[in-house]
Amino acid sequence: MATDAERRLVLIGRLTRPHGVRGEMKLLPGEGCSGAWCRVREVWLGKSAGTARAVALRRARPGGRGFILSLEGVDSVEAAEALRDESLFVERSQLPPPEKGEWYLEDLIGLRVEDPRGRVLGELRSIFDNGAHEVYVVTRDGREILIPGVDGVVLAFEPEAGRVVLDPPPGLPGLE
Repeated sequence: MATDAERRLVLIGRLTRPHGVRGEMKLLPGEGCSGAWCRVREVWLGKSAGTARAVALRRARPGGRGFILSLEGVDSVEAAEALRDESLFVERSQLPPPEKGEWYLEDLIGLRVEDPRGRVLGELRSIFDNGAHEVYVVTRDGREILIPGVDGVVLAFEPEAGRVVLDPPPGLPGLE
């Protein structure tokens, strides 16, 4: 069951590495992240929503594949490095509702995962970025199945229909 923090906070992305020498950080956004969060003044950092702590956001701007941000109290490369791999969350109340065809990752968690033929593969438990691409963690019969989120595998997100459509590679453990 989701905690209050998990229901209230929306995962934006993951801090990947320092940017420059003044404590700025690179943020790799999650799938569907529009950047609407850049105007908030407070973000939350932690390994999960349940353990996240509030931090003032000085500035966020687009940079490469993601964003570059400056946080209050993070003024050196060392301080920025200490935050590597932390997740960044924003309070849902601070964000606009998703546009048509957009979603927040939290809205996908718990959805049924199907293959293109409609066969149920399991339930989407989480999504994480392994540095190269997203990975979808699907539970089936008490086991976790890791499905790579790459072109040709991720076919559709349909939260209104309660499902995600994935076409996993042949021979993926747990799906035989």
